[in-house]
Amino acid sequence: MRRYNINSDWKFRKGDGSPAAVVTLPHIWDIRGGQNGNGGYVGVCIYEKQIEMSDDWKDRDIYLEIGAAGSVAEVVVNGQPVGTHKGGYSLFRFNITEWMRAGQYNRIEVRVDNSVRDDVYPIAADYTFFGGIYRDVNLVVADASRFSLDDDGSEGVYIIPEITGGGRGRVRVYSVVDEPEGCEVCCQVLDQDGELCAKATVKAGKEPAELFVEQPVLWNGRGGAYQYTLSADLLKDGKWMEKRMIRFGFRSISLSADSGFQMNGQRLRLHGVGLHQDREDRGWAISREDMEEDMALLKEIGANTVRLAHYQHAPYFYELCDREGLAVWAEIPFISRLSDSAAARENALLQLTELIKQNYNHPSICFWGIGNDVTMFGAEDWVEAALREMNALAKRLDPGRITVCSHMMMLAEDSPLSAITDGIGYNVYYGWYVGECSDLGVWLDELQQKQVPVPIAISEYGADGILTYQTGSPTRGDYSESYQSLYHEEMLAIIREHPLVWASYVWNLCDFASVNRREGGVSGRNNKGLVTYDRRTRKDAFYLYKAEWSGEPVVHITGKRYKRRAESRNTIRVYSNAEDVELFVNSKSMGAMCKDCHIFWLDGVVLLPGKNDILVKTERGDYDDVILYGEQADEPSYLFRQDRNAEMREVATEYRVRNGYHSVYDTLDEILDNPVAKKVLEEEAGADVLSQPLLHTLGEFPLESIARKSGGLIRKEWVVRLNERLTKVKKLQE
Repeated sequence: MRRYNINSDWKFRKGDGSPAAVVTLPHIWDIRGGQNGNGGYVGVCIYEKQIEMSDDWKDRDIYLEIGAAGSVAEVVVNGQPVGTHKGGYSLFRFNITEWMRAGQYNRIEVRVDNSVRDDVYPIAADYTFFGGIYRDVNLVVADASRFSLDDDGSEGVYIIPEITGGGRGRVRVYSVVDEPEGCEVCCQVLDQDGELCAKATVKAGKEPAELFVEQPVLWNGRGGAYQYTLSADLLKDGKWMEKRMIRFGFRSISLSADSGFQMNGQRLRLHGVGLHQDREDRGWAISREDMEEDMALLKEIGANTVRLAHYQHAPYFYELCDREGLAVWAEIPFISRLSDSAAARENALLQLTELIKQNYNHPSICFWGIGNDVTMFGAEDWVEAALREMNALAKRLDPGRITVCSHMMMLAEDSPLSAITDGIGYNVYYGWYVGECSDLGVWLDELQQKQVPVPIAISEYGADGILTYQTGSPTRGDYSESYQSLYHEEMLAIIREHPLVWASYVWNLCDFASVNRREGGVSGRNNKGLVTYDRRTRKDAFYLYKAEWSGEPVVHITGKRYKRRAESRNTIRVYSNAEDVELFVNSKSMGAMCKDCHIFWLDGVVLLPGKNDILVKTERGDYDDVILYGEQADEPSYLFRQDRNAEMREVATEYRVRNGYHSVYDTLDEILDNPVAKKVLEEEAGADVLSQPLLHTLGEFPLESIARKSGGLIRKEWVVRLNERLTKVKKLQE
């Protein structure tokens, strides 16, 4: 088998008749529109390339291999349709042999469509669906007898390592071989130094190869991510055909309500972050260096797990997780808006099959995630049936891993949906979208008292933090970096005190694109990241978790971007894993700072008018410093003003507004408080929709904002019709 990379010199054109351009893959179209809220081009774009068929390829099969294309891709060769792949995140191949012409150039077309479709997941979600061919494209030329290229994008080799009695390692190797007659698979296990540990040869298509390794070194997460290599050679009638070299690791995992998550027989409490693959000015077309930078951030913060949301990520990132020892929650985009059509269910099953088969051999992957926020718009019976079918598929394909599903925090603990997978996660937003941070503790206490039999993780929690906004009096909904820090201080303390939670994931490591968002004065962005979208700036909350999780010395003064302070007396806060921190103001010691775990503070610090030198030192000798300016006039840019949203709203929408009358710019609570307006909403949306638990958490949000964040679920024409009716309903007199 030979693999030829063909990333260069593709002719690209949009379906709207725009002029063609020559591009190099990976490629995303309209990146800026996807990340600034304008949306950009949605529809079909065509990638075209001329390929000369070598005479050496005669009597061999030729495959077009595409790493990922968002989200539907039709392949056409010399004007003839070859096949269509539905799903924007997984590798796929098409055998194009019969359409190729020997000794001449052949026209390859890939028609990519990023339109929202009811038969392809995701249908709606809180992130941008970028369009393009955004991973590598190859031609694969292979003999008829080969490790299969038609096995849902897999490598055709599946490794099952396990520890048997006495600490002996057993490795079973299953191979999928096309035209296996007369073929043998010769397997060798090599250690990290390349030394031979075991070998075995079996007939292809028969029983698996079985090899034994004496006292293998375990893959033990961040405690030591030792990997072995399987060398699998395919021979036909004694002639060598091709080879697979695949890394793997010996490790055991389990999950229960009583013992939590265990790796290699030891309880391991998982703490980490969620991560989307996109980044500023690149979209999904990211490089290996980009992925290495994200891994460096994960290591720096001290995470031992990562939730790769909400779809299959690049193979190289799973390899990085293998190498660095992060436990991975991998999942498919069965999310938010669901469809009960047979085509949609088939697509969900296909994406789950591809996720598992293509990533089967990664020791880092501990969890297969089969859904997220699946009850956002109701919990019909078919949703339960769909989840059960997907869980059964995951267990059939890979019985050795743990299945999980992320649910909204309103899902009752005794819901049948909570008992389908091995473990569940709750996406919890107390303290941001609803209630107070302390409500998380009350909720977890109730679950603990009820002795819920299902292992519970917190699969998302977070608050937006925009660097511009700074304040000495942070409050929920002000979008300030100051409030984001306070939020995470409280949430982290609560999670720490509840061992019921076997894993927790901050939402998110980095800010990410969400084309339908316009809030906090920012368009097209979810700002819950601990790091900015461009990866250049770590927000204050990043250092809180670094102090909590990392073994590296940490000392960080918060609020450095709150430089011009109007308050006469200030609180200085520091995140550190030191035992003691001393504060100096203008070279004068203020003494030891108060301490609560990794948070240090001193209240009532007087800043002189003008420049003040702030320095903190630990008993280890490490320090941090900043210059703050005291008794300054209020800085308008530090505060989020609601009129910033209003300014953007006027640009983004054309919904009519009448003084003294309701509109879709009123909050849900305001509409429901007026019986006449409530009746209009019930007539347009349906009383059953208004009874959904989700809506009770959205009362403070304008209807227009709820619609915009629905990811297309709530259609604009419906919002226009509703607004026309609401503008005829007078507001109640206060």
